[in-house]
Amino acid sequence: MSIDCIVLDLDGTFTDVTQEAAAFSEAYPVLLGDLLGRDLGAHWEALVTETRARSSELGWQFGGHIVAPADADPYILATCAAQLLLDKEGVLTRDLTLRAEVLTAVYRRAYRHTGASFRPEAKRVLEAVLARGLPVYFVTNAATDAAVDKLGKLAPEGFGRLQIRGDARKFHVAAPAESDARFDALPRERHVAGLARPVMLGRGRYFEALAAIWKETGARPETTLVCGDIWELDLAMPAALGAHVHLIAREHTYAYEIDEMSALGERGGFSKDLHGLLTRLG
Repeated sequence: MSIDCIVLDLDGTFTDVTQEAAAFSEAYPVLLGDLLGRDLGAHWEALVTETRARSSELGWQFGGHIVAPADADPYILATCAAQLLLDKEGVLTRDLTLRAEVLTAVYRRAYRHTGASFRPEAKRVLEAVLARGLPVYFVTNAATDAAVDKLGKLAPEGFGRLQIRGDARKFHVAAPAESDARFDALPRERHVAGLARPVMLGRGRYFEALAAIWKETGARPETTLVCGDIWELDLAMPAALGAHVHLIAREHTYAYEIDEMSALGERGGFSKDLHGLLTRLG
């Protein structure tokens, strides 16, 4: 494959998300309980268990759409458990946009407690990717300053050449601010074997981040490799646009995600760790 641009996800892809999110997972229910005026205690653990059990049914809801599996990572799991709690208690049920904004604020405050715990191979792999001399971008849902701080702790050789784009809102199903024929040509949704609900492809804010990268670098979707750990958030839309994509395994990778990589032939790849990304690049 001919690749002239590399786009990487951060949390869960280059980090050990289970370890780094431990403090987040402790802080989140405390903040949510403070918002509701009581200690959630064991009730929160029961909600998390129920959310895991009903993951394929519940999903992460944003803007009236399910946008990711409920147990894809600890951050999404907490958000989905909070949504379940608010549903059960009839809180913020009329204005789902306001609900999303409130839960986003809780998430961002809890995220401040997140540490920097990288996969063991992360630094060596990132340095090897940077050594290829291609433009390398991190595009992440985390705030830009948080992502910069986290990657600064990793301190890879060539760090100054990294481009970091935060607040990508890969979960936002909407049109981009400016019309683009590439986005307009995307199907609204995809039905995937092994998943009862459709996958929404048109994620306008994420598309804007990718389109800006392609404009800056002169790359095209067909010459871009995108690497992430959640197929629906990180890879489904880039793949539909024609990009090469690579899925890194997480704790709860679904069979349908791996099947999607296989169905792409040489444009798709899957590995249990980041070493597979280097193998993919050759």
